[in-house]
Amino acid sequence: MYHGGVTYFNYIALSILLGLLVWLSIFDVRERRLPNPLVLTVAGLGLAAVLLQCAYASSLLPISDALVGVLLTAGPACLFSAAYYFVRRQAGFGMGDLKLLAALGLYLGIVGVWVLPLACIVAILGMTGQTLLGHQSKVTEKAQRQTIAFGPYIAIATVILLLV
Repeated sequence: MYHGGVTYFNYIALSILLGLLVWLSIFDVRERRLPNPLVLTVAGLGLAAVLLQCAYASSLLPISDALVGVLLTAGPACLFSAAYYFVRRQAGFGMGDLKLLAALGLYLGIVGVWVLPLACIVAILGMTGQTLLGHQSKVTEKAQRQTIAFGPYIAIATVILLLV
């Protein structure tokens, strides 16, 4: 989100975003997917925030920052996913993860380039902790071997970047 001027709307939008990220994370852990209506809500709220920032700042800078954020946040993940598919013939990222990354780029702007690497680090630490603690998810063993609920790691990385 454009940080040229902080408004009450920013606080409201970020509070709603945090709630949606928690909801998406829980859903992803349980179902191994991110539902489109929730991801589109994140994107719609981000777009509304950007447009209000444009009106508040009387500038198009928030729009350009948001578009760069979308490209820098989702672009590398799309390239990685395409390369992974080319090599393994399996999806590297779920489409929900890619859509969520693009939606979060609206909020993060150019800082969004750090979401994917930070989410990967958080994922590695989280999975290591789960392994050490012997935590088992209630997802079937086959689904557990084939997929990783990456949404919660994206959410944690986003919160970290919003706090910095």
